Amino acid sequence: MLLQKYTIEEVEQIGEGVNMVCHKLNYAYAVHFCHGGGSTKTFMVSMIGVDGTKVKAVSICHKDTSLWNPKGLPFVVLNVKPGTTPICHFLQDDQIAFLPYEEA
Repeated sequence: MLLQKYTIEEVEQIGEGVNMVCHKLNYAYAVHFCHGGGSTKTFMVSMIGVDGTKVKAVSICHKDTSLWNPKGLPFVVLNVKPGTTPICHFLQDDQIAFLPYEEA
């Protein structure tokens, strides 16, 4: 995989509410560890790399982080305190997100 800078072209909200995220574990068969993600907003993010490569990625924003460990990596890296701002991150390609159903 080529590491490069990406520019965000479009952000579309695809879900809001309590979700479930499943992380692939290192086993001979497909095994995932799943957990509730709390109150979140989920986005589909379209980006383009400096070499022209277009990608889409799922981003999850945790709206309430007040009960998270204040020494956790997101707070150290972003220099914020739990409960003061949403924390957003991209899902890796081997992760699964189950979102609340919204009738169109």
